[in-house]
Amino acid sequence: MKKIYLVLLPFAANFLFSQNSQLYYSGIFLNKKDKPQNFLKVYNKNNGIYELTDGKGFAIIAAKENDTLIWNDGKSKLVARGLRELKSILESRTEKASVWTTRSRAYDSLVTKELKDEFSVEDSKEYVIGKSAYNFSAVRKIKKVTDNTYYLREQPNKFIDFSGSFTTSFDVKTRNSIPHTQNRYVQGRSQNGLLEWQGPETGEMFSFGPDISSLGFDHHPYEYDWNGRLIPVGTGISPAKAYNNDIFKTVFSHNNQLRLNTSLNKGYYSEQLRLSLDLGQQKDQMYFVDQYNIFNTFKTKLSSEILKFSVNLGFNYDENKAVNSNRTGLFNRVYQNALLTPVSFSNAQNALLTNGLQRSYGQSADNPYFLLEQENKYNYRDRRRQFSFGLERNFSDFKLMISQSYENDRFMNVDYRYPSASGFTNGLYSERSQQNKLYSSNVSGSYTFGESDRRSVVSLNFLLNDRKSEVYNSLTKTDYVYQRTSQDYILNYKYDYSSYRSDISAGFNAGNAFYISNTSAENTYWLPKVNAYLTFQNIFNWNSVDFKILGAYTEMSSEPEITKSYASYATTLLKAQNAHQYFPVLEAQTFRNLSNINSKEGKAGFRLKATYNMSLEAEYFNRKVINDIFPVFDNNQLQLKNLADHTYSGYEANFIYDNMYLGTDFKMSNKVSFFKYKDVVDRVNAGYNNLSVAGFSDVYKTLSGGQVFGAVMGSYFERNAAGELIIDEFGYPKKADGLKIIADPTPDFVVKFNHTINYKMFSLDINWEWKKGGQIWNGTKAVLDYYGRSQNSGDERNIKNYVFQGVDSNGSPNQIPVDFYNPAQNVSQNRWTRYGYLGVAEDYVQKADYVRINTISLTGKFDVGRFKRGLGITFYVNNILLWQANQGADPNQNFYDLDSGKGLDFFNLPSYKTFGCMVSFQF
Repeated sequence: MKKIYLVLLPFAANFLFSQNSQLYYSGIFLNKKDKPQNFLKVYNKNNGIYELTDGKGFAIIAAKENDTLIWNDGKSKLVARGLRELKSILESRTEKASVWTTRSRAYDSLVTKELKDEFSVEDSKEYVIGKSAYNFSAVRKIKKVTDNTYYLREQPNKFIDFSGSFTTSFDVKTRNSIPHTQNRYVQGRSQNGLLEWQGPETGEMFSFGPDISSLGFDHHPYEYDWNGRLIPVGTGISPAKAYNNDIFKTVFSHNNQLRLNTSLNKGYYSEQLRLSLDLGQQKDQMYFVDQYNIFNTFKTKLSSEILKFSVNLGFNYDENKAVNSNRTGLFNRVYQNALLTPVSFSNAQNALLTNGLQRSYGQSADNPYFLLEQENKYNYRDRRRQFSFGLERNFSDFKLMISQSYENDRFMNVDYRYPSASGFTNGLYSERSQQNKLYSSNVSGSYTFGESDRRSVVSLNFLLNDRKSEVYNSLTKTDYVYQRTSQDYILNYKYDYSSYRSDISAGFNAGNAFYISNTSAENTYWLPKVNAYLTFQNIFNWNSVDFKILGAYTEMSSEPEITKSYASYATTLLKAQNAHQYFPVLEAQTFRNLSNINSKEGKAGFRLKATYNMSLEAEYFNRKVINDIFPVFDNNQLQLKNLADHTYSGYEANFIYDNMYLGTDFKMSNKVSFFKYKDVVDRVNAGYNNLSVAGFSDVYKTLSGGQVFGAVMGSYFERNAAGELIIDEFGYPKKADGLKIIADPTPDFVVKFNHTINYKMFSLDINWEWKKGGQIWNGTKAVLDYYGRSQNSGDERNIKNYVFQGVDSNGSPNQIPVDFYNPAQNVSQNRWTRYGYLGVAEDYVQKADYVRINTISLTGKFDVGRFKRGLGITFYVNNILLWQANQGADPNQNFYDLDSGKGLDFFNLPSYKTFGCMVSFQF
């Protein structure tokens, strides 16, 4: 390329006065390794011309504004902007020097003596060899090759680069929405036609007593209340005020992260050694009193190039300590008892009675503060250590990669119930420990061949995973030992076609995999996969408008993860009324002799890209899962079995508009995502149809053939063929026998929105979503209704002569009036207690729609000294729930914090609303 510039120099004068309007793009072009290289071909895709780069990767090429330049066989491209005339480019690359006064050679010959360098290389009879021998800035080594020949080795330009960042954040967290409860009616029920308060010593659990404004404290000694017993308001007795038993509080959390990077560089483009270090500590407070966890991390990575091999070594250490975990549903139990506590009882006064037993509002209830009492500082600990090693080498067209990792994890849970806890009269103590030893190895090789526009890659991957998990529970004194060694062999062929002469590019990928495991009943040797794409560029001769069609088919084989605990499945053994007895101890007996979970997935979609910043993507997917594995209880043992096939299918679409300029310093980016899916059960093994996969024994998510996977099964009202309610002889809708599917948790669709607005150094990000459709069973509301603690039962208990719409057993319209709560009747006959603890489950199915702002953040990046945009400050708010259709907790919260519990709300913990500030400094 230098020769080209020398030819251009004689014509430079003509260009100085030329009126030619031809413009050029100039710059440095990098090869596939991101380094400058000579003789790189740079093509102007729009006019077909090309130029070659010089030794520094520099090239000048004729272009028009927004022309597309490509190099590296079309793998690299840019849009030509900031074009200039050739005169301007050449002048900018010509070194300018000051002109000094001319001196006479004759004068210099008289006043100076000619100096001769007897050691001059030019006049020497000896020769110097070596790469760029005459351009060395420093010599590291001289070696004599022959009598007249020397070899010089350059002293490399080495330097150490140091960089890093420090990030600190501070959060203020409050709980999000919870169910509304009534604050008028005290603990008690009707007696002899009158509403009476009944104290905790009576064991009363209902809040169907009189209005608290009609009662006052007598201020006599009473161990259940500092203010005494409640008696009717009279002389000298003032009306009592309702106690506030809200256990939630505003909490503060913080997070600090330090990242350091040190690299040893040879020149500006060769990195010989890199060492990185990450240190972090996070304290996360929970909204319950004195509940928090501390998370510490240490990560380091060493990267280097040894004998042309890229070597990576890594070590990660994570440690987490928590006051308590929710493995046994402790926090759900605390929350449940706080909501059910009558307004006439204060949990905060004392957790214990004088006899050392817990002080609660009833014999079947717990004081939340008593449940949270503990002797240990931390009842949960985990520690994870991971070592990794990676080796990579490129041999021209062949690439070899080896990576290995070993992980050692240890978990410790201490769970207990003190004596006098409801359901555990004598108390219960359990220590559960789990140790995982995980080894993984991946060896892959690939060979690339073909022309620049027709490239093929053949690759072979070998994956080895050895996983061992040991679980011990002190309560049952049982050791569970699980071990699996699995191997994956993946052979793949990839072909890509692309040419600067054509506006079409295409490619496909085909391969097969083996899956071999010592725990599987049968190994799999046929797992084909194929995917293909076809891209049309500049369609309809519209510049920068590309259209891509793609499709894929994949078969996979897998097994359930042996480090996962299935102990939480124990909830399905209990009725909801006995949820306080939940204390999981049984683990899966074995992971052996199960058939693999096989899946066949097909995808098809397209992508339309226009004007470099706007794109539309859409995809349809269909995944058939065969012989899926589920837990079941068999002979009082927790077993895993292949039970069902199901099909997961749906659509996904994304629209992106990046960098929409609204002014000189004002731009906006937007992304809209649409997602719709459904998972339908195709087949269930005989004897297991309507199996519970999550929930309780009287309301649960089910595995039912022909139904949506995880549909909710529960009690329901009896109806006639026309769908009308059957009214019983007492004037209330009649509860049918048995259970049926009452709710589908699957949403109609989910739409997510992401907006980013940038103005100079400031950036505003807004992330929100809309979920339409889907249903949730609100068991929280059912229980609050049953005990008279719900706002609904407080507002409607005085309704009289209400006639339910429906027909009697003879088909005649119902005309029987009822009182929702008649003191003359037994409390068990009122509107909310007559159907039992959960009422009629169908009556508590609610819509799960919501519109939620997930995140709003404002970030400013400022220059600090020589660090451009080195300081960043972000203010953010997370999880602001604008609107939800159901009454109660965030519909995104799960039953007992279990992923399988979506669609069930039984005192699900409320989500967090977070306000925070994050400060980061990069150096």
